[in-house]
Amino acid sequence: SDGLTLNRTQMHNAGFGPLTDLVFAFANQLLPLEMDDAETGLLSAICLICGDRQDLEQPDKVDKLQEPLLEALKIYVRKRRPNKPHMFPKMLMKITDLRSISAKGE
Repeated sequence: SDGLTLNRTQMHNAGFGPLTDLVFAFANQLLPLEMDDAETGLLSAICLICGDRQDLEQPDKVDKLQEPLLEALKIYVRKRRPNKPHMFPKMLMKITDLRSISAKGE
């Protein structure tokens, strides 16, 4: 990564408190997936463009924006890992894990 990196103590001191361990555990769960930049970018976009967020006026339009991203990730993952058909669902499950952490931080 070319970005900012923080260790556990720095995150805790920055105000993440009890979320620190959850964030580090989540990051460790991503490592075995061996995601490349394209997969990481698509999964991040899918997570951000989500129609089930609260207070959206037109969630159906947001869902339509998300559909091609999901399809792109599915196709890319299946081409990159033809012998691992379970990888696409595994990646999508990480969104659920991330939302769980987010809910605890509210």
